[in-house]
Amino acid sequence: MGRIHIVLAGAALLLGACGPPEPTGTSTADAPRVKYSYTGPNMTVMTGVVVPWTTESRMTGYFIAPELPPATTTDFLDPDIRWPFPNLPETFAFSDGARTISRDDLVDTVKDTGNRIDPSKHEVRTFAVTTDADGNIAAWDILFVHDVRRNTFLTAHNGGIYGQDLTEVDATHFGCAATEKCTANANYTSQGPVLPDMQYPGTWTKEFVPQWVGEGL
Repeated sequence: MGRIHIVLAGAALLLGACGPPEPTGTSTADAPRVKYSYTGPNMTVMTGVVVPWTTESRMTGYFIAPELPPATTTDFLDPDIRWPFPNLPETFAFSDGARTISRDDLVDTVKDTGNRIDPSKHEVRTFAVTTDADGNIAAWDILFVHDVRRNTFLTAHNGGIYGQDLTEVDATHFGCAATEKCTANANYTSQGPVLPDMQYPGTWTKEFVPQWVGEGL
Protein backbone atom coordinates (compact mmCIF):
# COMPACT_ATOMS: atom_id res chain seq x y z
CA MET A 1 0.00 0.00 0.00
CA GLY A 2 1.34 3.40 -0.88
CA ARG A 3 2.58 5.87 1.67
CA ILE A 4 3.03 9.62 1.80
CA HIS A 5 6.71 9.71 1.55
CA ILE A 6 3.35 13.45 4.38
CA VAL A 7 6.96 17.20 24.00
CA LEU A 8 6.92 18.74 26.04
CA ALA A 9 6.69 20.46 29.32
CA GLY A 10 9.10 19.84 32.13
CA ALA A 11 9.34 20.90 35.74
CA ALA A 12 12.22 22.73 37.36
CA LEU A 13 13.32 22.25 40.96
CA LEU A 14 14.63 25.44 42.57
CA LEU A 15 17.71 24.73 44.66
CA GLY A 16 19.12 26.82 47.47
CA ALA A 17 22.43 28.57 47.37
CA CYS A 18 24.10 25.50 48.78
CA GLY A 19 22.64 23.21 46.13
CA PRO A 20 24.48 21.92 43.08
CA PRO A 21 25.18 24.36 40.24
CA GLU A 22 22.54 24.81 37.58
CA PRO A 23 23.24 22.56 34.56
CA THR A 24 24.25 24.17 31.33
CA GLY A 25 22.64 23.61 27.94
CA THR A 26 19.02 23.41 26.83
CA SER A 27 16.80 20.44 27.60
CA THR A 28 14.23 19.06 25.21
CA ALA A 29 11.48 20.53 27.38
CA ASP A 30 13.08 23.97 27.08
CA ALA A 31 13.56 23.77 23.33
CA PRO A 32 11.52 26.22 21.26
CA ARG A 33 8.23 24.76 20.07
CA VAL A 34 7.66 24.79 16.35
CA LYS A 35 4.62 24.20 14.18
CA TYR A 36 5.65 22.19 11.10
CA SER A 37 2.99 22.47 8.38
CA TYR A 38 2.65 20.34 5.24
CA THR A 39 0.92 21.23 1.97
CA GLY A 40 0.77 18.60 -0.74
CA PRO A 41 -0.02 19.03 -4.44
CA ASN A 42 -3.52 18.61 -5.83
CA MET A 43 -4.85 15.09 -6.27
CA THR A 44 -4.48 13.98 -9.86
CA VAL A 45 -5.97 10.46 -10.00
CA MET A 46 -9.28 9.43 -8.40
CA THR A 47 -11.21 6.17 -8.55
CA GLY A 48 -14.69 5.23 -7.37
CA VAL A 49 -18.26 5.81 -8.50
CA VAL A 50 -18.59 8.77 -6.15
CA VAL A 51 -15.55 10.06 -4.30
CA PRO A 52 -15.21 12.68 -1.56
CA TRP A 53 -12.37 14.49 -3.36
CA THR A 54 -11.92 16.74 -6.38
CA THR A 55 -8.91 17.91 -8.35
CA GLU A 56 -8.73 20.75 -5.83
CA SER A 57 -8.22 18.30 -2.94
CA ARG A 58 -4.80 17.86 -1.41
CA MET A 59 -3.05 16.55 1.67
CA THR A 60 -2.45 19.13 4.36
CA GLY A 61 -1.42 18.88 7.96
CA TYR A 62 0.79 19.98 10.80
CA PHE A 63 2.41 18.88 14.02
CA ILE A 64 3.85 20.84 16.93
CA ALA A 65 7.05 19.68 18.60
CA PRO A 66 10.29 21.02 20.05
CA GLU A 67 12.46 22.41 17.27
CA LEU A 68 13.99 19.54 15.32
CA PRO A 69 17.79 19.43 15.10
CA PRO A 70 19.36 19.95 11.67
CA ALA A 71 20.48 17.05 9.48
CA THR A 72 18.68 14.51 11.66
CA THR A 73 16.02 11.85 11.22
CA THR A 74 13.44 11.88 14.01
CA ASP A 75 11.21 8.84 14.43
CA PHE A 76 8.32 9.84 16.69
CA LEU A 77 7.28 6.24 17.30
CA ASP A 78 9.05 4.22 19.93
CA PRO A 79 11.82 2.06 18.52
CA ASP A 80 9.78 -1.01 19.48
CA ILE A 81 6.60 0.62 18.11
CA ARG A 82 4.49 0.23 21.21
CA TRP A 83 1.23 1.98 21.95
CA PRO A 84 0.58 4.70 23.07
CA PHE A 85 3.77 6.12 21.48
CA PRO A 86 4.81 8.66 24.14
CA ASN A 87 7.14 10.45 21.73
CA LEU A 88 4.38 11.15 19.20
CA PRO A 89 3.54 14.88 19.07
CA GLU A 90 0.61 15.65 21.34
CA THR A 91 -0.72 18.16 18.81
CA PHE A 92 -1.06 17.23 15.15
CA ALA A 93 -3.70 16.99 12.45
CA PHE A 94 -3.60 15.76 8.85
CA SER A 95 -6.39 16.01 6.28
CA ASP A 96 -7.07 14.64 2.80
CA GLY A 97 -9.67 17.32 2.06
CA ALA A 98 -12.58 15.18 3.23
CA ARG A 99 -11.45 14.00 6.66
CA THR A 100 -9.00 15.04 9.34
CA ILE A 101 -7.16 12.87 11.82
CA SER A 102 -5.54 14.00 15.05
CA ARG A 103 -4.06 12.16 18.00
CA ASP A 104 -7.53 11.82 19.53
CA ASP A 105 -8.51 9.63 16.55
CA LEU A 106 -5.74 7.07 17.15
CA VAL A 107 -6.26 3.64 18.65
CA ASP A 108 -3.99 0.75 19.50
CA THR A 109 -2.68 -1.46 16.71
CA VAL A 110 -4.52 -4.70 16.04
CA LYS A 111 -3.43 -7.80 14.18
CA ASP A 112 -6.46 -7.74 11.87
CA THR A 113 -7.34 -4.15 11.06
CA GLY A 114 -10.50 -5.42 9.34
CA ASN A 115 -11.97 -5.90 12.82
CA ARG A 116 -11.91 -2.14 13.42
CA ILE A 117 -15.54 -1.06 13.12
CA ASP A 118 -15.47 2.71 13.63
CA PRO A 119 -14.29 4.28 10.32
CA SER A 120 -13.07 7.37 12.15
CA LYS A 121 -10.49 5.44 14.18
CA HIS A 122 -7.00 4.72 12.89
CA GLU A 123 -3.63 3.46 13.95
CA VAL A 124 -0.39 5.25 13.15
CA ARG A 125 2.09 3.08 11.27
CA THR A 126 4.91 5.56 10.64
CA PHE A 127 5.64 9.11 11.75
CA ALA A 128 9.19 10.08 10.87
CA VAL A 129 10.81 13.18 9.37
CA THR A 130 14.32 14.11 8.25
CA THR A 131 15.70 17.64 8.37
CA ASP A 132 18.29 19.30 6.18
CA ALA A 133 21.27 21.34 7.34
CA ASP A 134 18.98 24.31 8.06
CA GLY A 135 16.54 22.30 10.17
CA ASN A 136 13.80 22.25 7.54
CA ILE A 137 11.92 19.01 6.85
CA ALA A 138 13.33 17.53 3.66
CA ALA A 139 12.01 13.96 3.80
CA TRP A 140 9.10 12.35 5.60
CA ASP A 141 7.10 9.18 6.03
CA ILE A 142 3.71 9.52 7.74
CA LEU A 143 1.04 6.83 7.55
CA PHE A 144 -2.33 6.37 9.25
CA VAL A 145 -4.32 3.19 8.64
CA HIS A 146 -7.91 2.20 9.33
CA ASP A 147 -8.16 -1.11 7.45
CA VAL A 148 -5.14 -2.21 5.42
CA ARG A 149 -7.37 -4.26 3.11
CA ARG A 150 -9.94 -1.60 2.24
CA ASN A 151 -9.36 1.75 3.89
CA THR A 152 -6.07 3.53 4.39
CA PHE A 153 -7.13 6.82 5.91
CA LEU A 154 -4.29 8.80 4.45
CA THR A 155 -0.60 8.62 3.85
CA ALA A 156 2.00 11.27 3.21
CA HIS A 157 5.46 10.24 2.12
CA ASN A 158 8.40 11.11 -0.02
CA GLY A 159 10.96 8.71 1.30
CA GLY A 160 10.34 5.56 -0.70
CA ILE A 161 9.89 4.57 -4.32
CA TYR A 162 6.24 5.58 -4.52
CA GLY A 163 6.43 9.36 -4.63
CA GLN A 164 2.76 10.10 -4.03
CA ASP A 165 0.21 11.31 -1.52
CA LEU A 166 -2.46 8.61 -1.30
CA THR A 167 -5.78 8.35 0.50
CA GLU A 168 -8.46 5.67 0.47
CA VAL A 169 -11.92 5.21 1.98
CA ASP A 170 -14.12 2.18 2.32
CA ALA A 171 -17.33 1.87 0.30
CA THR A 172 -20.26 3.96 1.66
CA HIS A 173 -17.94 6.00 3.90
CA PHE A 174 -17.32 9.72 3.40
CA GLY A 175 -19.17 9.88 0.09
CA CYS A 176 -17.68 6.77 -1.50
CA ALA A 177 -20.26 4.66 -3.34
CA ALA A 178 -17.94 2.22 -5.10
CA THR A 179 -18.25 -1.50 -4.47
CA GLU A 180 -14.79 -1.78 -2.93
CA LYS A 181 -13.21 1.57 -2.07
CA CYS A 182 -12.45 5.02 -3.40
CA THR A 183 -8.94 6.36 -3.77
CA ALA A 184 -7.19 9.59 -4.63
CA ASN A 185 -3.55 10.31 -5.10
CA ALA A 186 -1.15 12.90 -6.39
CA ASN A 187 1.56 11.47 -8.62
CA TYR A 188 5.02 12.98 -8.57
CA THR A 189 8.13 12.63 -10.65
CA SER A 190 10.07 12.27 -7.40
CA GLN A 191 11.24 8.89 -6.25
CA GLY A 192 12.79 10.09 -3.02
CA PRO A 193 16.31 8.83 -2.28
CA VAL A 194 16.12 6.47 -5.25
CA LEU A 195 16.44 9.54 -7.49
CA PRO A 196 17.90 12.13 -5.13
CA ASP A 197 18.34 14.77 -7.83
CA MET A 198 14.57 15.06 -8.34
CA GLN A 199 12.06 17.23 -6.48
CA TYR A 200 10.37 15.89 -3.39
CA PRO A 201 6.56 16.20 -3.34
CA GLY A 202 4.78 18.71 -1.19
CA THR A 203 6.27 21.44 0.94
CA TRP A 204 6.86 21.99 4.64
CA THR A 205 7.01 25.29 6.49
CA LYS A 206 7.80 25.98 10.10
CA GLU A 207 6.92 28.71 12.56
CA PHE A 208 7.71 29.16 16.23
CA VAL A 209 4.70 29.06 18.54
CA PRO A 210 4.16 30.03 22.19
CA GLN A 211 4.70 27.20 24.65
CA TRP A 212 1.03 27.21 25.65
CA VAL A 213 -0.42 26.98 22.15
CA GLY A 214 -2.31 23.76 21.52
CA GLU A 215 -4.59 22.24 18.92
CA GLY A 216 -6.68 24.28 16.57
CA LEU A 217 -3.87 26.19 14.88
